[in-house]
Amino acid sequence: MRPPGQHGLALAGAGSSSASQRRKKLKNRVESVCADCGNDVFIDDTASGDSICKECGLVREGHRVDERAEWRTFDEDKGSKERAGGPVNPLLDDGGLSNSTSIQLQPGLQHLARVQAMLKDPNKKLKQGFSVIGDMCGTLKLGNMVRDRACELYKDSMQHLKERKVHEACAACIYVACRIEKCPRTFKEITAASRDTHMVIIMRCFKTIVNKLGIQQSSLDTVKPSDYIDRFCSSLRMSKLGLRLAQHLAQLTSDKTNQAVWDGKSPISIAAGIIVLVSEVSREDAGLTIQTISSHTGASTSAIRSAWAVLEKEKAGLIPDWFKKEEDAKG
Repeated sequence: MRPPGQHGLALAGAGSSSASQRRKKLKNRVESVCADCGNDVFIDDTASGDSICKECGLVREGHRVDERAEWRTFDEDKGSKERAGGPVNPLLDDGGLSNSTSIQLQPGLQHLARVQAMLKDPNKKLKQGFSVIGDMCGTLKLGNMVRDRACELYKDSMQHLKERKVHEACAACIYVACRIEKCPRTFKEITAASRDTHMVIIMRCFKTIVNKLGIQQSSLDTVKPSDYIDRFCSSLRMSKLGLRLAQHLAQLTSDKTNQAVWDGKSPISIAAGIIVLVSEVSREDAGLTIQTISSHTGASTSAIRSAWAVLEKEKAGLIPDWFKKEEDAKG
């Protein structure tokens, strides 16, 4: 036989459990009286933030702010969705989760900025470099893979580039990252996107990064004319037929068996020479001049003419038959 005290506790526990179940059922409902139909049950639509009458559909309250926890996850394992703040940055020593702590103002320190300057942030230079790399990658329209690779290179090479400015080191890291990720950019393009830097300084930083970090030449993909030809043709707004011919010629000049012909010539000037040759044979792209091509590619006019002269000698064997047929069909 159960003692009276225990029986009372059991009834109390059963009552509390039933009450908690009712609260769970009415979690998304707001009890009130509808002004139109007198119904007392409202549905809380969390997606739109509206409180809606279940019977007539009257919106009693709209666009409410949801003050509950944000159930999103940034973990690869899709584990706990409960979080606070931004995602963790593995390139920073503290994961990017640290913040500055305020201190009591002294009589001689009247400005909060002066007090904040006294607090040392070990990741201050890293954060500044990451911000510069992000801005430059946005200007150059580079993807997240290049940006993340450049940030890794900046962190590893920061101790070897202490005497250089932040923009100079970041520009060199972006150039190396573009080479590794097989989407190369020219030094002139990198210099144009950077601030208060010179191309010669970026080249020196590039050599320092490669030597100090032990980056092998196999990791740095060899730059070929085919790596630039698509961007140059798109920038010059060439026709589809001219683009196909330029891509075909770029593949021929990028072949390793023909490297002896192009010794001493830059892939950029070769790509620009290909565009000049295409403008000669393609009617739709006949309006392109060497000066216009030079301004879009960054190659000098003398270098373009030199590469063009080599292509002109082999012109008969370089132009494919399919191009001649399509050009004759248009003509």
